[in-house]
Amino acid sequence: MKLLICSLAVMALGMFAAGCAEETPAYSANERYGQISRNWHTEAEQMNDDVDSFMLLRPESRLSVWNVYHQN
Repeated sequence: MKLLICSLAVMALGMFAAGCAEETPAYSANERYGQISRNWHTEAEQMNDDVDSFMLLRPESRLSVWNVYHQN
């Protein structure tokens, strides 16, 4: 039983000691906020297209009237 407890303790310590805690994030907070903001903006434009299509205000199409751009 002592061997099992010791091995579990060593495995838990190994998981906390290596990996995620020491890595840096891929994007800064401002970059991530910009990505989320652009995504919400695009989703809102697509929702407007869906509502217009549902209410028959515009003919159905797979094309959007919005300027869609992809920024790297």
